[in-house]
Amino acid sequence: MTNRKTKYYIITTLFVAIVLVQMIVPWLGVMPLGAFVVGASATIIQFTVALSGILLGPKYGAIVGFFWGSLSFINALTHPGTIGSLMFQNPVTALLPRILVGLLIGVLFNLFLRNRSAAVQTLGLGILGVLAALINTIGVVILTVIGFTMMHTNFTGIPDHNLLNWLVGIVSFNAIFEMIVGFILVMLIGNILLPIAQRSGING
Repeated sequence: MTNRKTKYYIITTLFVAIVLVQMIVPWLGVMPLGAFVVGASATIIQFTVALSGILLGPKYGAIVGFFWGSLSFINALTHPGTIGSLMFQNPVTALLPRILVGLLIGVLFNLFLRNRSAAVQTLGLGILGVLAALINTIGVVILTVIGFTMMHTNFTGIPDHNLLNWLVGIVSFNAIFEMIVGFILVMLIGNILLPIAQRSGING
């Protein structure tokens, strides 16, 4: 195993460990925004996955995303009884959007930002943070609608008709805050970590 591969495996393991801690400690994985709007919160684990794709490349970003999705699936199975857990008991819903966050954000960074100027890269990182939130939210909503429809899912609180509109109404409020948080976090943390990664020979 080359020294470069060893570095990638070690950093991937660190990202996986961060995701694990974020899943275990709620306020590290979900940022409460009640100081701004009552009831608002922003899931921030997708930004950890996005940063792994930016720093390590799409393959390793997808691995970190797979780990997050696997934890979501296990958590849904072991803590049933809510609509959220019901959504993520479908392994496709739990896994695919999270894998795509790491994969697509890594691909987009390599294609459009890897060798750009500092100013362009800074703005681009913020945009990738927004896209990470969108990929996760849209993916979960679409796959939930497909899964609930195909399985004829019945659960207290789930409407029989207009399921898509109902889900969009539930997630859109927090999704707006997630996009704002994603823009800020990925831009700030990415700008700190990228130079360190480059000096260490980590270039996606």
